[in-house]
Amino acid sequence: MALAVGLPAVGAGIDELSGPGMGTAFLVGAVLGTGLAAALSSRNGWWWVLASTPLLVLGVTAGAELLANGDAYQGKNLATGSAKWVVHDFPVMAAAAAAAALVIVVRLVRDRRRDHG
Repeated sequence: MALAVGLPAVGAGIDELSGPGMGTAFLVGAVLGTGLAAALSSRNGWWWVLASTPLLVLGVTAGAELLANGDAYQGKNLATGSAKWVVHDFPVMAAAAAAAALVIVVRLVRDRRRDHG
């Protein structure tokens, strides 16, 4: 599971080192990490994977941005930056949640085929 959380963090680090803000590496890391988490989770854990995806994406973004540009987020700029992160991260959150949902559906279909086949 650490790898599932680590992939978005690695993607964020790559994006911060290559330029300002989150980009493609973060998106890919978040999608792969969330898909991996859904693949490794039990049925009871699927809810937690889906529910925690937005929080993980936002938390990794906030951590990466604050580590890379902490001086830019002082005072009121932190609130402005936080709002920007939520808006810019929404497509990443949606893609990661969709990846988890796809993995869950595939696992359900595969399990039903195995039970009936």
